[in-house]
Amino acid sequence: MKKKFFLWTVLFSLPGLILLHAQNAEPGGAEAPTFFNFFYQQQGAIPILKLETEWGQLVKEKLKEEYQPGVLSFQDSDGNTVEMEVSLRARGNTRKEVCEFPPLKIKPARKQLSELGFHPQSRLKLVLPCENRKSNAECLLKEALAYQLYAAIYPIHHQTKVVELKGWQNGKEKYTFYAFLIEEEGEFAGRVRGKRIKQEKINTIDLERDAYVKMCFFQYMIANTDWSAPNGHNLEILDLPGHDKLVPIPYDFDYAGFVDTEYAIPNSSVPIDKVTQRFFLGKYVTEEEALECAQYFLSKKESLIEICRSFDLLRDKSSDSAEEFLSEFFNMLEDEELVLRSFVTRPTRNRQN
Repeated sequence: MKKKFFLWTVLFSLPGLILLHAQNAEPGGAEAPTFFNFFYQQQGAIPILKLETEWGQLVKEKLKEEYQPGVLSFQDSDGNTVEMEVSLRARGNTRKEVCEFPPLKIKPARKQLSELGFHPQSRLKLVLPCENRKSNAECLLKEALAYQLYAAIYPIHHQTKVVELKGWQNGKEKYTFYAFLIEEEGEFAGRVRGKRIKQEKINTIDLERDAYVKMCFFQYMIANTDWSAPNGHNLEILDLPGHDKLVPIPYDFDYAGFVDTEYAIPNSSVPIDKVTQRFFLGKYVTEEEALECAQYFLSKKESLIEICRSFDLLRDKSSDSAEEFLSEFFNMLEDEELVLRSFVTRPTRNRQN
């Protein structure tokens, strides 16, 4: 495995990176851009990342979540190759247990990041397909698409970027597949100027209603029941400036019916037989909130369908299926009585939790 870091490339042929640094610096100058942001801001062609490591060890020892060495290669804005020595490990919960390839956390050396003009604490979170098969690639891309759909629904959301990942070992290419980068938790909170809230129990009444109800409708739209507000499961709970209450932001959509992974099964507490069935988990939703949110989503119908149509990485069959899945949801919203029956959950009791 090569262990080189081309510092001359960084210092003499990265005007694009330097410009990126300047454009993203805070007023007064101090905040450097993150490594993730470099890839996120790339337009046009999908970034290609080459990750050379001991893949056999990574897969075999994934449950231990221990760091191992690797070399990450990518092209700068001028087309020059940059190689960085990194440490990487498996992360996540269910995926690393049921999938061959776990999601990864990649940690470059702080010194190298600083020399490149990036924030020295930058980390990359990389989501890989469950296995190296076409069906798994389609599921991964549909999950990336789900993040794009939520970004069109609510202004505060995680940023993601689809990449092409080339896995190398011992100087030879071993794998090539699509993956996607997702904003690291601390980076996300910093970008939106929020504070992450970590506590054992979150009361629904403490969540901002507009954000909460839209999030619930979105989860229903993609048929995702793998989340929980009370314990913050697959939700980032943020204290944000300008918001009187906490704001829940969803993530991890691999159990959504919209994605339909092979390993996804409903939780026993939810009365559905398969994840492609929709079930509404929103609490204390009033008639007014349900009707208002239904109209909001209907106003977004054309833009959301267009996002699906323009996401050209999916095969035609998967793309058509994704559009049809959303269309079923929008057809439902056009029936006011069905909206009231399906989404109104305001309790008769006064206590909320």
